[in-house]
Amino acid sequence: GVYSTTVDEMFVPYLRPQECGNHTDVRWTALRDEEGWGLLAIAAHVMEFSAHRCTPHDLEAAGHPHEIRWRDEIYLHLDYKQRGLGGASCGPDTLPQYEVWPEHASFEVILKPLKPGDDPATKSKYKHHVI
Repeated sequence: GVYSTTVDEMFVPYLRPQECGNHTDVRWTALRDEEGWGLLAIAAHVMEFSAHRCTPHDLEAAGHPHEIRWRDEIYLHLDYKQRGLGGASCGPDTLPQYEVWPEHASFEVILKPLKPGDDPATKSKYKHHVI
């Protein structure tokens, strides 16, 4: 399916700031501003992504959500894989199917600009189209 959200809605204000909002099994993602200009990222196979108004360092440096340094820019993270949640600190460890182990891998992502009115779902089907 195709889903829609905002960068702000993807943030989870955990008591201790940490990475959050990761989306898995994604074929493409698009980010747009209020005028409709944006960026389309298309995975050759599948990818994971998250987007934040702060850097990973900003999250790590903050002891509490109100201490996060929010920025004007959006930081888009495109990943081959991320390990699933769990760490056995207060519950079970990550389930085996969500663990990530070292492997040889190829990860290809195509980035395309979006103009107002462009349909990212349609534009994502032309993976090898030269702009």
